[in-house]
Amino acid sequence: MHERKRVLVIVGSARAHGVSARYAREAVVPEAKSVGSDVRMWNVADHPVEGCIACERCRGPFRCFRRDAMDGLFEELASCDAVEVIAPVFFSGPTAQFKAVLDRFQPLWERRIGPAGSADPAEVKRPVRLHVIGSGGDPHGFDPLATIVRSAFGSAGFRLVDVIDAVGWGQSPARVSDMDPCAEDAALGAPCARDRSSRMKGIVS
Repeated sequence: MHERKRVLVIVGSARAHGVSARYAREAVVPEAKSVGSDVRMWNVADHPVEGCIACERCRGPFRCFRRDAMDGLFEELASCDAVEVIAPVFFSGPTAQFKAVLDRFQPLWERRIGPAGSADPAEVKRPVRLHVIGSGGDPHGFDPLATIVRSAFGSAGFRLVDVIDAVGWGQSPARVSDMDPCAEDAALGAPCARDRSSRMKGIVS
């Protein structure tokens, strides 16, 4: 009998019951469970995390001196087979709360990449999919969000394999159409940044 695949769903919104959490419950979790995966949820809104202060105290023990919700997340990351990240896009990047979580991946970076660390060259990186949530209207797309997620999870032994453009999901049609996200780029004679971001599916790091 095959062991069930363990999928960790991370919701990067500061709102516990917002669109991102609903997208996780209605779209991501059912999909994972439909193929028999064991699904765990970790919502940033339910787990207050202090930001990294670059003190480098994690360099030796590969562990942050802070004792907070990150301890539980590190355990979840260590035991999962794949990660689904649902992240709202704020000015092309992550929310402040989710960025604090990603910055706290520093001990994982130290363990694998830092001066005292050592990564297994034969290591097979586990997959991460990023689902981007937003109401639309930002002409600059969300490439920075994908880059930040790729960098942080890459340091932890994962690879970003897909970026799903879910901008507009769960939003009222009127709100989504309030602003043309390509208007500024069109005025400059440039391709729409939103279009460029939506073509990022299949990224491998």
